[in-house]
Amino acid sequence: MKNIKKKCGVVLFIGLPNAGKSTLLNSIIKKKISIVSSKVQTTKDQISGILTKGDTQIIFTDTPGIIENKRFFNKHYSRMVVNKEFEIDLNCLVIDLKRDINKKEISIFRELLKRFNRNILVLNKIDLVKKERLFEISNLLNSKFNFIETFMISAKKKKGIEFFIKKLINNIPNREWIYNEGILTDKDINYQISEITREKVFKLLNKEIPYSVNIVTEIENNKQIATVKQQILVKKKSQKSIIIGKNGEKIKMIGTKSRIDIEKLLEKKIFLDLIVQTKD
Repeated sequence: MKNIKKKCGVVLFIGLPNAGKSTLLNSIIKKKISIVSSKVQTTKDQISGILTKGDTQIIFTDTPGIIENKRFFNKHYSRMVVNKEFEIDLNCLVIDLKRDINKKEISIFRELLKRFNRNILVLNKIDLVKKERLFEISNLLNSKFNFIETFMISAKKKKGIEFFIKKLINNIPNREWIYNEGILTDKDINYQISEITREKVFKLLNKEIPYSVNIVTEIENNKQIATVKQQILVKKKSQKSIIIGKNGEKIKMIGTKSRIDIEKLLEKKIFLDLIVQTKD
């Protein structure tokens, strides 16, 4: 039997909040790996989606959006990006074409991009802007930085995704795979289920609930139905009341929407038990 030379690479996604990094990751893997919300900084941890195609495996890593907070930028974000478990082969700066880019953001991009040997520019949301805008942003950023490639995509509409993947494969080195075939993410099932419910909390209570919400998940897996017990942990009693809602309406809505996505993930019926508690 002829030996196939395998290829494997790590591709990082960085960018400002709401650039569409999580949507892009989900579109590439064709499964919800990273949660999506209009609330900025929804992604709180580094999370990877694994695409295995033919002889090539690419580990796409989504990161929290860059914010203009020096303490956060210098400590939290830098530590996550630089201390990645695996060597980063390609770094993708994902840009929301609807957003104006100021000098401060250019400076932040410069600080981050210099940490990587090979940077790629990904211009997202091409379906929402005119061509003039698209080329204006492309020319601006390519005049400031030395990108090896520029891609124009719509992560939400899945435009340009296949071409993007094809070109990335050409830039991936020969290397043994890191993950077994069939694994789609580096996060365990409990984490994925916790993130589903956290997403529903943000979508239903966007402005009222801070980032400090955490979800703790336990699963009792039976053949026909799984019991999923989740604690929604908040800092204040007032936040607990907001999540529960009048006559328990909000928590019922969160539970209904979460259950649909959890059943898709587990591919079976579930009984979902949600409890809201303060962290202390």
